Amino acid sequence: MRLPPALLATLLSGLVACSSSSATRPEGPGDESPGPATAGEPPVPERAACSGLTVGPGTHDWTVRHAGRERQYRVHVPPGYDATRPTPVVLAFHGFGSTGRQLESRIQLSALADTEGFLAVYPQGLGARQLSGESAKEGGYGWNAGACCGLPQVSGVDDVGFVDALLADLDTRVCVDPRRTFATGFSNGGFFAYRLACERAGRFAAIVPVAGMEGVSPCAPSRPVPVLHFHGTADPVILYGGGENIPFGHPYPSAEESVLRFARRAGCTATRETWRQGGSACVEHTGCTPEGATATLCSAEGAGHVWPEASTPSNTGLDATREAWRFFQAHPRP
Repeated sequence: MRLPPALLATLLSGLVACSSSSATRPEGPGDESPGPATAGEPPVPERAACSGLTVGPGTHDWTVRHAGRERQYRVHVPPGYDATRPTPVVLAFHGFGSTGRQLESRIQLSALADTEGFLAVYPQGLGARQLSGESAKEGGYGWNAGACCGLPQVSGVDDVGFVDALLADLDTRVCVDPRRTFATGFSNGGFFAYRLACERAGRFAAIVPVAGMEGVSPCAPSRPVPVLHFHGTADPVILYGGGENIPFGHPYPSAEESVLRFARRAGCTATRETWRQGGSACVEHTGCTPEGATATLCSAEGAGHVWPEASTPSNTGLDATREAWRFFQAHPRP
């Protein structure tokens, strides 16, 4: 079933951030021909320090070539960044029909990066024009996340390979801490964060999907990846209880099942409630192996297809951006 126009419009709306610096890099080591994202994880760099890097604080728009296309991503470098010291990085993936700039404006991750001292990265998905030709109507940007969404999924875009290329390029520009590289995302971007946990568990220390499910089959991470999942119980777009209503997509599991799958992979044996306000609650799976592995679901009672913010009454006090960073701080890669 296709989404009603009103709901699809929700995915297409957002504000566009403006001021930036720009740079284009020639095709380099990160560029590769299309291939299955499950072909194997690339080696993870180990880094104790950096030298020769000159990028400073600010917002930068960069490109990297992958599979014959120029792919875009935005990086926010916080004040106080030291180009000689490995720095945590959070990759944030936008929803279907949206853009990285819109997500940056919406979730205020760059503002938090300024106070907490991490790098915020906003990759840009491919849209209709890149995949169907210049005559296509602009829009439809998204990620091939397995069960979701749109032309990137239908066309089998190697977005996991793009992330590999992005990270290789990023490593040549800023001092990234490979043990503290994280992924979050909204809606289609949340699905894609789960895909990265399934297929790039060696690189991503932990993930925080928001309003997006685990939609990859098979999912066989090389290590248990800690997961913190936020979801509104009244979400009409990505249904809390699972469904098959995504345009061009496939059936997807419930929020509870998505988190439970990662808990099972980590051998978790118990649960505990870590937060409650009214009908909203966070439930964590515990007793996992190895120590530090965990899977948590935060359910926002009555909330729709939203990124929970503390200032929004319908989200009952949950602040997904701040809680995501707290979760990431507590879960570096072993």
